[in-house]
Amino acid sequence: MAEMTSLERLGIAARGGEPDRVPVSLHLHSWSYARLYGYNSFQDYTLDVEKNVNAAVWSCREIGLDTAALGIDTTIMAEAIAEASGMPYPTTYWDDYTPQHAHRLYEGDPLETIAYGDPLVKTMKDAEKLVPADPYQHGRMPLCLEAIRLANKKLEGKYGCGGSCEFSISTGGILMGWTQMFMAMEKDLPLWQKVEDVITKTSFEFAKAQVKAGAGSLGSVCHFPQWVGSDAYLANPVWMHADHTPELIEMVRRELGMGIAIHPCTVGPFLNGIKAFKTWLDHTPAFGMSTGGGADDLAEAKRELAPAVISGNLSPVGLMVHGTPSDVEAACIELIRKCAPGGRFILSGGCGIPIQAPQENVQAVVDTVKKYGRYPIKI
Repeated sequence: MAEMTSLERLGIAARGGEPDRVPVSLHLHSWSYARLYGYNSFQDYTLDVEKNVNAAVWSCREIGLDTAALGIDTTIMAEAIAEASGMPYPTTYWDDYTPQHAHRLYEGDPLETIAYGDPLVKTMKDAEKLVPADPYQHGRMPLCLEAIRLANKKLEGKYGCGGSCEFSISTGGILMGWTQMFMAMEKDLPLWQKVEDVITKTSFEFAKAQVKAGAGSLGSVCHFPQWVGSDAYLANPVWMHADHTPELIEMVRRELGMGIAIHPCTVGPFLNGIKAFKTWLDHTPAFGMSTGGGADDLAEAKRELAPAVISGNLSPVGLMVHGTPSDVEAACIELIRKCAPGGRFILSGGCGIPIQAPQENVQAVVDTVKKYGRYPIKI
């Protein structure tokens, strides 16, 4: 079979066919950025268009990935909404950032008991100040749009370039505080719905701008199904709506002509959410599974979620940071053998690859795919 471009390879896999070889994507942008500019370079992460583009191009041309990402992170939309609303929300800088998540099962009064931190939105009065953000004016999105455009140009349209379409839950957790958000869902639904409406409108405009800039796919993160299990998730309409907003899905499908690829970001086995994931198949072309269960669970997810594409699920820390290149090769071979036949498979990390991962381990993924991932699979 003739050598395909990365974009052709991804397209055939997405349509359920077998390309020349298994596509490979590693959520590698922060890792590449650190390799090029140093571990202490994140003060400028997503703020320097040239560096962003260089990291994406290097990931594809030098490392050998089939897809490029441009550093769009989970805080970017919350920052833009705050800026558009005239509310103080500082950009998150890596040199003083400590991630802290309140326990999601905390119970209390959402208006009088602020369980964690000092969130931007505490009451309906705060929520009424929120307005949708403009991707061409607010926050860091204008810089990310320029990076997508320039990366596509440098890569000559031969590689995949993905964008982001965030659902309500991630941005809501930042604006309200995760604990307060869950409390509002339970005890003050109008407050949550006001916040959710602004997030949905902003997310669609951001997605549309990224597609216009050259993003060929849109991805998002889901949280609930594997946190609580499919049954509890499907029984709670508020959770379902927040985690996978129907209005946003329909706008993207109708006006942008594409589905949204979902990354189940899990704190437990991703198969816990399989019944819920099945309800999304009409509008979800791909699932990027988090670490858990190895090749056997990923192969089961591929069977259960046909005809969607499945990607995953190399352990970002246990394997990519602490393993050896031989360990990485063995894990890739097992994934290829069990998940690649029949297409619909992208070999990937179970989540973002930490910047501490040795370059030999990252290169071992690409080298193994090129050696053993040729169709028809013979290992």
